[in-house]
Amino acid sequence: MAPAGFTTFVAGNVLTAAQVNTYLMEQAVTVFADATARDAAITSPSEGQVCYLTGTNYLQIYDGSAWSNVITAAGVPAGGGQKQLVTFTSSGTFSKASYSTYSQAEITVVGGGGAGGGAEAVGGGDWSVGSGGGAGGTAVVIVPLASMAASETVTVGAGGTGVSAADGGNGGTTSFGTWAVATGGTGGKYLFSDTTSIGQGYPGGTGGIGTTGTLLMQGGAGRHSWVNSLEYGYSGGGGLSSFGGSGVEVVNDPAGTGVDHQGADGPVPGAGGDGSAKTALGGAGDLAGGDGADGIVVVKLT
Repeated sequence: MAPAGFTTFVAGNVLTAAQVNTYLMEQAVTVFADATARDAAITSPSEGQVCYLTGTNYLQIYDGSAWSNVITAAGVPAGGGQKQLVTFTSSGTFSKASYSTYSQAEITVVGGGGAGGGAEAVGGGDWSVGSGGGAGGTAVVIVPLASMAASETVTVGAGGTGVSAADGGNGGTTSFGTWAVATGGTGGKYLFSDTTSIGQGYPGGTGGIGTTGTLLMQGGAGRHSWVNSLEYGYSGGGGLSSFGGSGVEVVNDPAGTGVDHQGADGPVPGAGGDGSAKTALGGAGDLAGGDGADGIVVVKLT
């Protein structure tokens, strides 16, 4: 039954059921703690009904198919500043009921970065260098909250682990339910180069890629390693994700100082780890490549 407009009652009026329902009930602003309490009390709302949710301080109106936010208690219009970012840096669950005042989610997932290649202690004139790990891919999608399950599983891909004298570990896949998926980057390669095999090198790890979503992006490849003479060699920097990274290769000169290089971990979500390097003039012991950075899931609610 639609509201009947406005009227003024006077003492002695006897109200009919229709008058109570239309003039009073249909046009009152009912107050509830949250959307769950509202839906339990108003099982068949009429277009134009209004309610107020104390849990979120939003005034809502029923448009004939759904409840929509109108304005906050602070006077902020719905759709104009009503946004929230939910970030997952580890695996978990997205519960739709916790965000019932929002209508859609822009979901960004980034896979884990691959680790840089490791290095080992070497003898006179020899080199050991690692190439950079590839960055995780990225996927972006916009999903109406009404289309989501009550709970969506969030998986954050771990960054690859750097290993001494070995190839770097691969990054893991990141996903938000079945809506958005992005694979991790592969690890960088380990290289031992002696005096009889100068001129060797390896490409960096390949970047992961978004496989499910609307906008699908590939992570940057790790930088390659190279030994071009008995004097110079370099290890590769990690690949750049959609969040950035280092991507800087390090040149090692045995005639200088600090000839060993410890590859750095990926500095931002999804970035690849740097490769490490050892020369005969360096210190004792092997060096692990830098770890790849863990992935991330960012949900922007509007």
